[in-house]
Amino acid sequence: MQCLKSAWRVMMILPILASSFVLADDHMLNGMNVQQPFNLQANLCKLNPGVSLDDYHAMVEDYLAWAEKNEVDPVFVRQFPLFSHQTLQRPWPYDFVEFLASDYERWGKSWDLWLTSKSGMALNERWQSLAVCDVKQAHSQVLYANREALESDDERYVTWNWCTPKVGFEQLSQKHAQYVAELTDNPTGMIGWAVVFPHTGAANMPGEFAHLAVYPDMESFMSRRKSEATGGWRGQREYEQNYADCTGEQLNIETVLHRP
Repeated sequence: MQCLKSAWRVMMILPILASSFVLADDHMLNGMNVQQPFNLQANLCKLNPGVSLDDYHAMVEDYLAWAEKNEVDPVFVRQFPLFSHQTLQRPWPYDFVEFLASDYERWGKSWDLWLTSKSGMALNERWQSLAVCDVKQAHSQVLYANREALESDDERYVTWNWCTPKVGFEQLSQKHAQYVAELTDNPTGMIGWAVVFPHTGAANMPGEFAHLAVYPDMESFMSRRKSEATGGWRGQREYEQNYADCTGEQLNIETVLHRP
């Protein structure tokens, strides 16, 4: 019953969140129409013994060439933790995380080719020989985007903050819309904001959805922190008291490896 309840919440919030979206009139970002939800795949990877990141990346380059040839190439980024929640008692089990963003139809075709074509199966076998990757699928929705910055910056920083709602998603959406308006008037260094809702293989995630905030550099990230320290904390406190329980932000270094 809890799984059905969570799935129902996801189906309710995604159309609602679209009304909070801010971008140019054509709603295109990195070749995708992000006015609507899109699919986000997460590969949580640990390199096999004796395998270097250069070895692994050579496979990724061959995969991207294959995906381009078959017209199923995604937006492809890789993240490494910089300020994580992990400790010696709770170490992070992965070397890095990759995210592959695409519309649902394109991503369904990609997986069919990956699992059934000779070239796809060969790449899959090579991938598994290099690393152990836990693969998760999620819905994602962009709420705010500085398109010029996001499409030109290949080295940036992304915060993750997992949350579980306390209220209905109509109320949550209204609050997010308020934040979007504030960001539009005063970005304070942030160039992108999205929400992520796991849909397959993510039963052990630390919340029902995650906030992603994108910054071009550490100076921008710290500008946002200064805003919080000088009064913005009141808004965060209100959100966590009245709207959602959140784990707190983790900051990752992100490199954009491919755009369609």
